[in-house]
Amino acid sequence: MSSETITSARRNSKWSIILGILMVLLGIAAIAEPFVATIAITVVLSWTIFIVGIVRLVHAFQSWQKRGFWPQLAIGILYIIAGILLISNIFGAALSLTLALGVVIFAEGVFEVIAAFQVRRDPNWGWVLFSGIMAIILAILILYKWPFSAVWVLGLFAGINFLFTGIWMILLPLAIHRLSQHRTEV
Repeated sequence: MSSETITSARRNSKWSIILGILMVLLGIAAIAEPFVATIAITVVLSWTIFIVGIVRLVHAFQSWQKRGFWPQLAIGILYIIAGILLISNIFGAALSLTLALGVVIFAEGVFEVIAAFQVRRDPNWGWVLFSGIMAIILAILILYKWPFSAVWVLGLFAGINFLFTGIWMILLPLAIHRLSQHRTEV
């Protein structure tokens, strides 16, 4: 790591640590109240889909003379309709998003297991296999308990993600600080 990179990292480390602490607190809150976090995530995603639809619609009309106008217009309209449907039924949106998450995690697990057997000669290939098996088990638990899992899964997973993201955002600058101190001592 160059001294310029270390200097830049040290300058930004305070903000990273502050953001990391906020992420940890948000993660703990989401884990403590997964239902509230699930609803919040569903609302944010639903509005995001609606806004993306508007942006795609504007983009389609800005390029109406180019090829692909009609497909772009149709996609924008579909995003807007999907956003409106999700916004108008947040609990239904939470159900749909949880089901989609379960299917995606299951597919990810299957592909990781396949990838693990393709790279089994490589060191640590077992971790890929372990990750794939854990993803499959997690997806089965989500899908088996669906629709009841919809009230807590998104919030809990987001909370866990925020927690771990916050932890690395705190620990990484501290490690860089220690590295820079070690370099100045040598």
